Amino acid sequence: MNQLRNCLLKAVVEAPFRYRQPLYLLFFGSVAVSFCLVLASCKSTKVADLPDPKLPEANTTTNVLQEGDLIGITFQYSTNFNTSQKVPLDGLVNFEGVGPVKVSGKTPQQLQTELALLYRPQTKDDIITVKLLSAATGVYVSGAVFHPGRVAMERPMTVFEAVMEAGGFDPNRARLSAVTVVRIDDGRQKVYHVDLKSILRGHEETPFYLRPFDIVHVPTKTFNF
Repeated sequence: MNQLRNCLLKAVVEAPFRYRQPLYLLFFGSVAVSFCLVLASCKSTKVADLPDPKLPEANTTTNVLQEGDLIGITFQYSTNFNTSQKVPLDGLVNFEGVGPVKVSGKTPQQLQTELALLYRPQTKDDIITVKLLSAATGVYVSGAVFHPGRVAMERPMTVFEAVMEAGGFDPNRARLSAVTVVRIDDGRQKVYHVDLKSILRGHEETPFYLRPFDIVHVPTKTFNF
């Protein structure tokens, strides 16, 4: 490409005056094409170097069955084994035909797979479904919300979702930029700060997922009279 441009430039200089205008157009056209090719190669390099975007991972610990949860077990054909029971404090649920089974600490899908193996000698390949009917775990929301108190946690939940489950925040009193989350982690109390005001404006990309028994506090504004 450089050699071609040099030849064109030489031809422009040496050509008679009446032939110089079309040669000028041809020369500057080649320069424009070269510039576009260089620009395209730069852009493709930048795109290739960018890492693949990754979505934030949700905290799936809230899907684990806990003591106090009410679960329902249904069989497609062997309906005599259908039951709904509350998980006791020891986490063991006594199922007819197979005896006590450790339920707490497992997801409904894990318990479903285990029960299918335990019941197979009696029900063969009957389809078993495990559902969480009522969750005992939850989080607590206090402060400038319309319905403070316990919020049931039956699925992964963010701070903003918990506030909305508590009736939403009071726009006249809530200080959304200074929301706190109190959590017991490894026997120690930790405090996290969440800027809900920034989230509402769309500035936050990674949501803050709560854990069972977290306490969310929405502070009130300080008014200076």
